[in-house]
Amino acid sequence: RRLARASSLRLEMINSITLTLALSLPPPPLQLQLRSAGGGRPVPATRLRSAGPRLCAASPAVLTKIQRVGAEAILCFSLSAGATGDALAEVGEAEGSPAALSLLLERDVPEALAAAMQSNGSSLRLLGQAQLAGESPEELLARFEPGEPLSLRMAAEVWPEVPLVQRSSYIGLTLRLRGREVEGAKREEALLELRRRFPRPDGSLPELDDQLAAEVSSGLTAAALRDLVEERLKREAALAASSAAFEAAEEALLAAVAVDIPATMVKERARAQYAERCRQAEAAALDGDAASREELRSLMTWDAFSAFLASEEAAISRSLALSFAIEAVSSAEGLAVDEQARAETRDHSR
Repeated sequence: RRLARASSLRLEMINSITLTLALSLPPPPLQLQLRSAGGGRPVPATRLRSAGPRLCAASPAVLTKIQRVGAEAILCFSLSAGATGDALAEVGEAEGSPAALSLLLERDVPEALAAAMQSNGSSLRLLGQAQLAGESPEELLARFEPGEPLSLRMAAEVWPEVPLVQRSSYIGLTLRLRGREVEGAKREEALLELRRRFPRPDGSLPELDDQLAAEVSSGLTAAALRDLVEERLKREAALAASSAAFEAAEEALLAAVAVDIPATMVKERARAQYAERCRQAEAAALDGDAASREELRSLMTWDAFSAFLASEEAAISRSLALSFAIEAVSSAEGLAVDEQARAETRDHSR
């Protein structure tokens, strides 16, 4: 029955299950597309069924320069006249310049980028999709002439660098915390809850006296019982203060060690977290009731993921920035991070 139920559930959701598969895949490699960095629509291009053998024997595209500018890398490419002409020959005159340019961007330019990054041993880690920089897709297509050399610039987000910090920037930070006292209302609420746990035979609440204290624990007096309740409330207040202190320390550190987190990193972290949520919901739905299956269906839409991203984006960005800030301080202090603790923290944050 379980197998039948699982099969039925998966058949019902065969269209929306694609979302789980997409979210579960590892982050895609850097892609290049005919889209301007400032937005706008991509230039239409026919998807090639088969590019066929490469006609240009020499290197068709060369990465001539890569420069980091803030959170982006500017990539400058040069394509030879032979490369642009051969691209048109591969796609055919009927497809025209848009398809030829699409071929160069989808195959030759990424190959040039990969070769340059490997040969130069670049420490830059590129993220997401590279986009045209300095011109629109229409402008690039307008100046593209098959059989003529072509140069273009693209921009891609890069993995943030761990900032170099001085000890003076994070030593002696001032934290402002609000003192926490055990409020009288909380004390009375705790005592009332205790009385409710030991009602009289007629259902009424007992007085907080030695008799009630003895019911709680043999030999306990009313005064000692009050002291125990007070001690518990103080421990709870101390835990709350400790949590507030950690949060205040994190905020002070983030203010002292600024790190720009690319939007692509935030989306990839959100994607991983949402994929885990979907997997848990799917496991629960296999043996669960109709409500569990309905919950799973509600998760399997792009709108649901978009809502999750919108609600968690700020927290994820803060968590990533904090990780880089802590790594910067650890590096400055010469501290080694326990890899097991790092793994446990990463798993807990998902």
